[in-house]
Amino acid sequence: MSSLKFKALAHVALVAGLSLGLSACFRPLHGPTVSGQSLQTVLASIDVPEIEWPPALANTGHYLRSEMIYALNGSGSDTPKKYNLKMSMRESQSSPVVDSETGTASSVIVGGTLTYTLTSLDGKTVVTQGVATSSTSFDRFPQRFANIRAARDAEIRLAKDLAQQVKTRLSATLATQS
Repeated sequence: MSSLKFKALAHVALVAGLSLGLSACFRPLHGPTVSGQSLQTVLASIDVPEIEWPPALANTGHYLRSEMIYALNGSGSDTPKKYNLKMSMRESQSSPVVDSETGTASSVIVGGTLTYTLTSLDGKTVVTQGVATSSTSFDRFPQRFANIRAARDAEIRLAKDLAQQVKTRLSATLATQS
């Protein structure tokens, strides 16, 4: 019995020792950055300029910019800007299910691909860049206005998801910047 307790105690000690040894390798994402500033302050220093979207992307582009501003600086505080976020987006719609009686789509999948580049405020230094993709769907109904509202809700959900992806990636990058 005592050798069994000794083995169990040895396993616990080994796991605890490895855990403590590896704990210094990880940096909390929402802790202070390398420069000592809070991550929220660094994210609030990102400027999201107005973008002239093509007419087909005007609604989604508006929601996307609003979601990015809220995700980066939800406090609304006037923080001095250090970075500039440039974005471009493509959106697609597909109808995988078509009602055979009426010949109309019964559901629509809205997909979005957002390309972003974070630069210094003067635009000379690229801090990070990437592509975020997402999709959402909505059901179509015989009522025209219900379809319009359902499509708008899908655009809003798409914009929120893309904004959250970009915020997470920017947070991971800026947490390690000095």
